[in-house]
Amino acid sequence: MFEVIMKICKRVIYVLFLFAISTIFCGCSFGGLNEKIRTQTSPAIDISKISNYQDVVEVCKPAVVGIVSTNGKYQSIGTGVCIKNGNYILTNNHVVENSDVATLYLSNGKTTGGTVVWTDPSSDLAMIKSEKAIPYLPIAESGTYKSGDEVIAIGTPLALAFRHSATKGIISAINRTISVDNEDSGTTTLYNMIQHDASINPGNSGGPLINMKGEVVGINTVKVTDAEGMGFAIPVDTFKNVVERVSANGSFEPTYLGVFGFDNQLKNIGSVATGVYVQDVAKNSPADIAGIEKGDVIVMLNKAPINLAKDLKSELYSFDVGDYVQVGYIHNGVEKTANIKLDSRPNAKIKK
Repeated sequence: MFEVIMKICKRVIYVLFLFAISTIFCGCSFGGLNEKIRTQTSPAIDISKISNYQDVVEVCKPAVVGIVSTNGKYQSIGTGVCIKNGNYILTNNHVVENSDVATLYLSNGKTTGGTVVWTDPSSDLAMIKSEKAIPYLPIAESGTYKSGDEVIAIGTPLALAFRHSATKGIISAINRTISVDNEDSGTTTLYNMIQHDASINPGNSGGPLINMKGEVVGINTVKVTDAEGMGFAIPVDTFKNVVERVSANGSFEPTYLGVFGFDNQLKNIGSVATGVYVQDVAKNSPADIAGIEKGDVIVMLNKAPINLAKDLKSELYSFDVGDYVQVGYIHNGVEKTANIKLDSRPNAKIKK
């Protein structure tokens, strides 16, 4: 019913599919990718004079790159966007999965090399550092997007020949939750996704969803194959802390709590309508050791309120492995707290 176009059917999606284009690797050469990357200053793109669709596309396009990566057997084509000084490119993990380097195709027709500096299968995010300076786009403030907002997607649909294609649409809904099954990294639950109707196709993976101010509000990741106008993007709320951590430190190791859940507003369990309803707890995980159980509702992390699942994921990106955090949760209607030591996240691939 739903077509899979990811690493020759290695990536299976329950209702959706991730859309990096992949072909059998045929010995392509990526010259210069093993050279040491020199840090160059990235110019910020001036978005102050944007006033229409054409302006958004023309002004923002130089920050978008086509991406070709290989893991030795397969070659993947996707998209990325420079969103931080220092030539940091944000994309999807499935675009560069099991790859250390990539070729970046720029809007001026030139190419440059890039090194994969950070990936996290659990969020389907990755960051690449470019060898050459690439202008970067600003990130929108968390929570500033809403249903009905006009957006533009720029990416590499179907083939490199169509790179830097732009389509327009609106945000159809927010706070969508989807599940993805990956042969390499297991099941991934993506929370609070932005649903939009800007046309996206295989190869748009990792490309930006941009508002009419020229700010990045999301990273295009999945679409429904049997329906028109149903694309999904990872929201800025999820990746903002990632960008800051990676750009400041070169990389970082994602932390692991060990709970699997969704927005409590879907269950409305107990005395609170917000928080994260715990659907399952990984055996011997930090949460399991601390006594958190299925059916509990997480409402706080180190005094920061947890209203939605995206809040928990974003907050966890602020900490390091080995840090202790105070988790507030509701258990059988009773408020409890637990002091938990964060562990390394299984399947996280840290580039050092």
